[in-house]
Amino acid sequence: LSSIIVTVVSVHLIPVLQGYGYSAAAAVALGALIGPSQVAGRVAELAIGRRVHPVWSTLAAGLMMGGGTAMLTFSVEMAATAIVIYAMGAGVSYIVRGTLPLVMFGADGYATLMGKLVFPSLIAQALAPWVAALALARWGDGVLFPMLMALALANVIAVVAVLASRRSFPL
Repeated sequence: LSSIIVTVVSVHLIPVLQGYGYSAAAAVALGALIGPSQVAGRVAELAIGRRVHPVWSTLAAGLMMGGGTAMLTFSVEMAATAIVIYAMGAGVSYIVRGTLPLVMFGADGYATLMGKLVFPSLIAQALAPWVAALALARWGDGVLFPMLMALALANVIAVVAVLASRRSFPL
């Protein structure tokens, strides 16, 4: 789910921000916050994430992505802050995609497991911008951020379900 969100944001953020009234230059400047914010998220993950189980980092990433998309849903005027929060979570999500399965399932068969896990993600990433474009064409710019917020919420629920099923994740 986080891969879908990141892909859709990458493709549609700037034109949707323009649809909300931001100039092209302002929309590009806001979009340019994503890269440095992802790096900041990764640096924080490297500094703090070593001390916690990757499932907690995964939950934090999902909450940051969800918080950022929620802010964009309810207050597009706070776009800069929302994008920074979202992108920091996206940066962390890139790291935990590899570390969480390794820690949860071990190194034996890791490459095969990752291949199985990434395949549906790649299909979803390929289809997501197209589906989002159809939604935007049908319902307008106002649909994108609520749609992303719903996906982020589903992502957080999935992580919480993993936490509930295992019950013994160390901090």
